[in-house]
Amino acid sequence: MNHTHILLVTLLSSILLLAEEKTPFEGMISSPKTEQNSSINSNKKEELKPQKKTQKISKKSYNPEEISLRLKEGIRGKGKLLHKLKSKRFLKKLYKKNNYQPLWIGENGFGSKVSTLFRTIEADLTITPKTPLHQEYLYLIKYLKNKDRNKDQLRIELKLSQLYLDFLKHTLYGRINWKQFQARLGYKKRKKIYGNWIRYKAPYNLIELMQRENIKETIQEITPHQFGYPELQKALQKLLVLKEKGAWDKLPPFKRLELGDQGDNVLKLRERLKKSGDLKHCELPPKKLFEKEEPQENISFQPDATFDPCLNEAVKRFQKRHGLTDDGIVGPSTIKAMNQTVDQKIQKVLLNLDRIKWLPREEDKRYLIVNIPEYMLHYIEDHQEKEQIKVIVGNPKHPTPIFHNQISFIVLNPYWKVPEGIVKREIIPAMIKDPNYLRKQGLEIHERWSEYSPKIAPESIYWEQYQDGFIKFPYRIMQPPSKKNALGKIKFKFPNRFDVYLHDTPTRYLFKRDKRAFSHGCVRLSQPKKLLQTIATFNDNIKLKKAEKILQGKRQRQINIEEKLPITILYLTAGFDNQSNELEFRDDIYHYDKMQNVDKY
Repeated sequence: MNHTHILLVTLLSSILLLAEEKTPFEGMISSPKTEQNSSINSNKKEELKPQKKTQKISKKSYNPEEISLRLKEGIRGKGKLLHKLKSKRFLKKLYKKNNYQPLWIGENGFGSKVSTLFRTIEADLTITPKTPLHQEYLYLIKYLKNKDRNKDQLRIELKLSQLYLDFLKHTLYGRINWKQFQARLGYKKRKKIYGNWIRYKAPYNLIELMQRENIKETIQEITPHQFGYPELQKALQKLLVLKEKGAWDKLPPFKRLELGDQGDNVLKLRERLKKSGDLKHCELPPKKLFEKEEPQENISFQPDATFDPCLNEAVKRFQKRHGLTDDGIVGPSTIKAMNQTVDQKIQKVLLNLDRIKWLPREEDKRYLIVNIPEYMLHYIEDHQEKEQIKVIVGNPKHPTPIFHNQISFIVLNPYWKVPEGIVKREIIPAMIKDPNYLRKQGLEIHERWSEYSPKIAPESIYWEQYQDGFIKFPYRIMQPPSKKNALGKIKFKFPNRFDVYLHDTPTRYLFKRDKRAFSHGCVRLSQPKKLLQTIATFNDNIKLKKAEKILQGKRQRQINIEEKLPITILYLTAGFDNQSNELEFRDDIYHYDKMQNVDKY
């Protein structure tokens, strides 16, 4: 080939490059979320500087085989193509599985698939500014929009895959540091507080998800659809809008406000409840004919400075949403809840969204949910809530475990088989102090876990030898069926390693309380017969009339459930009530919010 021919080829290549069309990113407009976070880490800039040895891949010279070969060489070789990427092993495995075909580079360079990735990330309200994922997204979108976007494409290809991988992991798993949380639970065990939280990993393969073409559909599929996740997302959006508008100010110090009070504090209370949407349009009741006017002092107040019935209803609405006694009195607990900032509420919602990501993903026709901080059991059928039942849960020293199972049988007139932990911590010390303690409680000692096994006389046991726990207590303590039985008349079993179940209780007066954390870990039901009737609707072998007869006696009887009922015991301190269309918050009774770093969201 002569010099003239080489010159012509070079000139033709230059003309083709100048005529190259713009990629879809040329016209892409940054959203407010992007503009507010435009500061880019200088180290990341260094990472993505174009490498001198890397050739430019233009759409005019697009050669899939060549790109694949260069990707293979760059990934398998000792070059810097994977330099500083945190998921090197995964990316190697991914591209090997994909025959080293690019996921993002097409005939037109980086096209619509990348645009879809960026827009989907931008639309995700759970990706908060200044997080590593958001910062990486900001840098890549800026780099791809500059004039040198076509340089170093293989490196950008891998950075985009890393970004998408991080996005998938965020959507599937969230940001809770579970290893740290488990360590904190372990620290509590030293104090003999046995908290347990079982997680259920979403059944998806990340490599298979990365290879799918449609990003939007993939994200929609792997985003949770149960346990109020979509509704909680909408609530998050409302809170973010509220934050943009300025949210609310903290209330000034005062001890108490209630119906009839007047003054500046009432004005500020009214403004606070307007901002959160609790104070809505309300018509004051007309004064009754011939009603006597109360004598007024010489101080005059504007109407809004009076704690009127409308404000009273707004306070009650707020209290109900926050799991407080809805009496309309603004005391210490209500003031504390009202003084939580909108940022704190946003953080709590984000944390609870991440908790839902670790719950079971099965789409069951019917199931039960017990939300511990809410003190409530919910029965769901065909995606609709059919029933609510008040419950009592474990106290902070005996937290109810978080896990999933299936109710498989029901016991009528159950024996209470006292757990070994309660025998060790409570019964043995009580018997040392009072030898008649077991008789007073109606408890029996047996050789084995059978009501038919031989009984042991309490006075024949030297209780002091078991006090330190070095010698294991060899017998089984049980409480026979009676009105005093700790399990009441009905027990719903879902065999599990925590020995936790749903059951009736003789201490029904406790259900009148708003906060009901009193048990040793099991869940007590306010309406066990109602749950029995519900289960009977899809289990023909349960005869309610026969069951009622058995319950009138004292003989224990077990009923196997043919169609088992899934149950999830969970811990959500923020949720959305579909019936009232309200965002709700609950007390962090086990301090799990703090242990899972809610303040760092």
